Amino acid sequence: MDRKNRTQIWTLVLCVVLLGMNFWQLGRISDLRNRLGSVETNLQMETRRLDERVQDIQRKVMDADKLVQDCELRSVDVDTASRCLRAEVSLRLKEWREDTQVQMTVIQGPDTRHVALTGGGGQYTGVVEIPVGSQEVRLLAQISADGMQKEEDLFGWQSASMLLPVQCNGWGVGGPDYARNADKTGTLTVSHCEAELMGYEKRPLPQLSQQAFRLRRNGDVAAEKTAMYGETIGQYTSEELASEARIGDEFTLTFFCRDESGLGYEFFLDGWAIDDNGIGARYAPEVDWPKLTWD
Repeated sequence: MDRKNRTQIWTLVLCVVLLGMNFWQLGRISDLRNRLGSVETNLQMETRRLDERVQDIQRKVMDADKLVQDCELRSVDVDTASRCLRAEVSLRLKEWREDTQVQMTVIQGPDTRHVALTGGGGQYTGVVEIPVGSQEVRLLAQISADGMQKEEDLFGWQSASMLLPVQCNGWGVGGPDYARNADKTGTLTVSHCEAELMGYEKRPLPQLSQQAFRLRRNGDVAAEKTAMYGETIGQYTSEELASEARIGDEFTLTFFCRDESGLGYEFFLDGWAIDDNGIGARYAPEVDWPKLTWD
């Protein structure tokens, strides 16, 4: 074998060795990446556990500093004269003195109301009034005794409507279907409607009347049908609702009822707009639903 052939053979052997070392290094790198990925996952899990422990400790520290041990809304009724929700509040303190006084502060957006609670021995009750149209409602307890004053947050709601004795828990709709004529007029049809009602915090519903499904076109009632009882308590159904529809029209499907106090509730169920392509995207309800009306 001449020198040239030996050189080629050794070169080939060296290339094979280098190729094997590359594969070995790639395997090591892949294994290292897997280990680093595992370490990163473990670190993330430990970080989450640590965050949970810190949050738990913070909650315990905050709870330990609170004087209010328990607080509940015993009842929420509608007062038609003042158009307010009358909520009976009951709270219990961890510590108290004979001269301990508790005042409830109701913050409704920019407005503030104060109500003194009665009781003793750590138990205090009172009635607060919240206008039904209030937004961003907060309930605070102001506790005072022998020169000591403390304020604690109790409840908060985006809207007073969350306290209403009638709530819409769910809904369903068949369609809608839209048919357009040559002159660009058309008809929007909802084939089936369902709505399920419940009382505040699953309390029994008050006596209801005038239950109906409404299809509103550009804000005005275009079609309405009396609601029928469904398969469960608080469930209502209706068959087809239809209305003339033109390009640019906006439709809102709602459920209406009135309770024994005379307060009428109209709940948003679904909404659609008509555009050049037919039924456009659905839109979300406004913040002031349900719409409330009075006898």
